Amino acid sequence: MIKKMLNVVFLEHDFENEIDNVIYTLIVNDYYYDSEKICFRNSLSKNILQEMKDLKLLIHNKKLDYLGILITCNQEGKDQSIGDYLYLPFDFFYKENDLIIYNNKEELEQAYSDQEYSDFDCFFKRQELIYKYLNHECGEKYWFSLNSFEKTCWLHIALFLARLENDASEKVKEITLDGSYITSELDLYCYIGEEVCGVLGYMGANFSALRDCLDGSISRPVQPPLKIVWKNFEYSKHNFVGQYCEIQDMVNFISESAVLELY
Repeated sequence: MIKKMLNVVFLEHDFENEIDNVIYTLIVNDYYYDSEKICFRNSLSKNILQEMKDLKLLIHNKKLDYLGILITCNQEGKDQSIGDYLYLPFDFFYKENDLIIYNNKEELEQAYSDQEYSDFDCFFKRQELIYKYLNHECGEKYWFSLNSFEKTCWLHIALFLARLENDASEKVKEITLDGSYITSELDLYCYIGEEVCGVLGYMGANFSALRDCLDGSISRPVQPPLKIVWKNFEYSKHNFVGQYCEIQDMVNFISESAVLELY
């Protein structure tokens, strides 16, 4: 099993030097969230409350709008640890031993007026997928069963992992894709990343990042020009649902940085 540990960090941002100064840190294991709040259960004690009061962390002062909360989640396995974070407004109170952070609804409405999912949703969906990955519950093509939002979170995690990798991996010269698993742009990014780097592998999550990964601008275990064999292309062509582009746009784009063969 994977040890779940959530760090709630109170910090002050130094805008002049672009530095976060950590003021106080809580380590919690039990928490839940909904559309209005995150509740960290049993995270407080008399000693902790007194320490926080001494630091004036429990005073809600609108003038201290630079004071925020950084949440970092570390999943510690035997051979791997993945970190993630989320910035929140400093708006909370405590009840008995629970620390409760509320969404600032005005800020939330402005930030996500044209979006279906908030940072809360993205953060906790990533945590769910990270736990599954580290518990070996995600095999090859697991991403194909996810919806578009979940696939986007999957690609975010793939980027986290890519930053933890070393450059000792053997270079890949050729991969084969089955068009039965490519019905969207996100499918293609997930699939190429997996074929090159394994489960939760990263080869970009947009056009420009994919190009940089293929031509070597971003360090990836590929030998340019990578040969990509796309089988069952007609299936992809007839079932493709484009969000930002059409399938022919993707074919043309990939052909600029790789050797693409369609079957």
